[in-house]
Amino acid sequence: MTALELAQCQLGSQIQLARGEHLFQMGAEADGELYFVRSGHLKIYQPCDDGVQRIIDFTRPGDWLGVDTIGEQYRHASAHALTDCQVDVVQYRHLAELMDEEPYSCDLFSAMLSREIDRQQLAAAILRSAGACQRIVMFLLQRAGPAPQAPMLETHAPLPMSRQDISDYLGLTPATVSRTLSSLKRNGWISLGQRGFVVQSRPALERLAAGAPLAIAPQAA
Repeated sequence: MTALELAQCQLGSQIQLARGEHLFQMGAEADGELYFVRSGHLKIYQPCDDGVQRIIDFTRPGDWLGVDTIGEQYRHASAHALTDCQVDVVQYRHLAELMDEEPYSCDLFSAMLSREIDRQQLAAAILRSAGACQRIVMFLLQRAGPAPQAPMLETHAPLPMSRQDISDYLGLTPATVSRTLSSLKRNGWISLGQRGFVVQSRPALERLAAGAPLAIAPQAA
């Protein structure tokens, strides 16, 4: 167990969220609380006046929430559970005290911040991508994570959000998302389940993420 994980156990509390519940909502007091996602998936969004959600991010196990409101009074967005979740709640001031007492924990906290910055930069790169297919494929590769060490192994990844959520996040229409996923499946590059997908040809997806055009395989008769 790392020092930061030990801090979560000693200094924080643990909460359970059922699918559909909110961890926090935009405008709520931040209270210096940070959240570590132990299990489950959440959607981070900002509600708009017209009822549409501006989706900012999707989190998964190992991610931190609340870093953006350290030192601020109110939450910038809402966090909604897409699945049942187990979340640690840690007061930032307690982590700060620990970092004063144990310098090594400063390195761990810095590494956590660096990881969150990298995650946000990747999300920004996805949204800057010009083509719809490129955005969708980069999103899938982000969800799939690093390539397995054995090249022939398939990568199984959860996809707990709806097609509408994906389209809102990527700035596309649900029809475009569904059509592109179907094309990737028809080409044999991914397989789709009810709440997940399998990467069957990472090289093909990486070529598409780099900007190669999507050649659509003909439908079976």
